[in-house]
Amino acid sequence: MTYDYARDHEHELSAEYLYASDAEVLGIYESDDTLQVDVAVICPECSETLTLQTAVGKVTSSGTELPLDEDYYD
Repeated sequence: MTYDYARDHEHELSAEYLYASDAEVLGIYESDDTLQVDVAVICPECSETLTLQTAVGKVTSSGTELPLDEDYYD
């Protein structure tokens, strides 16, 4: 893959090639009274780091136990 291709192609993403383990939350903030989340992922086609920006459309309860470090929040 050439540098020009990696720089100029459109990043058409598909959930089939994106994995949660390859993503990092960059920020959670409020904009226009809406909760926003920015996530960094790798483009599966050219390996460039991309930022996905999305608005939260639904909030539900989760039974997931996160590995939060309690000392960090004290």
